Amino acid sequence: MKIYQIVEDYNNEKHAGSKATNDAVAILSELGAEGVPVLVATRDQGILGKVKRQIKFYKDWKKVYKAVDRDSILILQNPFKIRALGRFQVLTKLKRDKNVRIISLIHDVELLRYDTPKARAEFKETLEIADQLIVHNDSMKQWFIEHGVSESRLVSLEIFDYLSDKSSDIPTDFSKKVIIAGNLATEKSPYVYELGKVPNVAFDLLGVYYEPTEQPSNINYRGAFPPDDVPNELSSGFGLVWDGPSVESCVGETGDYLRYNNPHKLSLYISSSLPVVIWSEAAEAKFVEKHQVGITVSSLHELKEKLDTISEADYQQMVANTKKIKEQLQAGHYLKTAISTALKQLG
Repeated sequence: MKIYQIVEDYNNEKHAGSKATNDAVAILSELGAEGVPVLVATRDQGILGKVKRQIKFYKDWKKVYKAVDRDSILILQNPFKIRALGRFQVLTKLKRDKNVRIISLIHDVELLRYDTPKARAEFKETLEIADQLIVHNDSMKQWFIEHGVSESRLVSLEIFDYLSDKSSDIPTDFSKKVIIAGNLATEKSPYVYELGKVPNVAFDLLGVYYEPTEQPSNINYRGAFPPDDVPNELSSGFGLVWDGPSVESCVGETGDYLRYNNPHKLSLYISSSLPVVIWSEAAEAKFVEKHQVGITVSSLHELKEKLDTISEADYQQMVANTKKIKEQLQAGHYLKTAISTALKQLG
C-alpha cells in the first residue's frame, strides 16, 4: 500500500511552530511516506502576492491529485497554515474517485481555544476529510468523541516527538532554576511578564520576542536560538510548561488549552534531558507523573516549596527517566506508533 504525505512550505523560524511540522515530515519519510509538495509562491502580502499564491496552490493541488495513486494512504498535517484554492476539492475528489484514505495529524485545534466561525469551519472540514485523526492525548480524544467523532477514527499520540542530535551522554547538572524556552511575545506567553511575582525562584528565558518593560532580579534572559540548537542550550534545572496570563494558574484561552494539548516545549525539554515542571491540571501532567520526568504544580507560587524538597539524587533520577523518553522522541517513536495504529484501524 502506497503512503504519501503533503509537505507544506514550513518556515525555518526560531520557534517551535515549524520544528513540529518539519520533524513530522522527516519521521513520516522514514516510514516511507512519499512527499508531495504544496509550496508558497511568494510571501508578498499585497493583492498581487495573494493572487500569485492562490494560483500556485491551485496548480500544486491539481498535481497532488495526479501524483497520488488509487487505493493509497495520504497523510496531512492539520491545521493547514494558509488557505489554499482547490485543496478541499482535491482531497474530496481523491477520496471519492481514487478511494484514497486520509490520516490527519492534528497539531492544533483552534476550536478548543477560540469558538469562532473560522475555527468551526476548519474543524468541520478536517472531520469531513480525515478517515483517521491522530490527536494529542486521551483528553483531546475524549473532546473529539464528545463532538461526535467515533472512537474508531481516533488515535492518541501521547507526546510529540522531537528530533535532535543531543547525546544522552551529555550530563544534566543539578539546579533548581526554572527554564522557559519558546516564543516569549506578550500575546503568546503573557505569564512570563508576571514572573517578578515569584521572586524566590530563578528563571532563565530563551526565545524570540522578549520585550520586558522592567527586568526583575530573578529573570535571566539568554537570547534566541534556532529550534535545533535549543536542546544544547538546556543543561541544568527544570523546563517549565505553563501558559496564559497568570502565575496563579493556567487560565484564559491559552491556559485552558493545556487541559487538552501536548505542548511542544514539553518535548523540547525532555529531548534535552531536562526534567519538567508542568501545571497539575494539564493533560500532559499525567504523562509527566507516569514516567516520573518532573513535578506538577497548581500555581507557580508553589515552586519554591516543591523544589526545596528535591535532592540531587531525586533530580538525577528524573534526568535518567527523561533520557529514556528522550531516546524515543529522537527516534520518532510516538508518531511511528500512532501511524501504525491508524493504519490498523483503517483495516
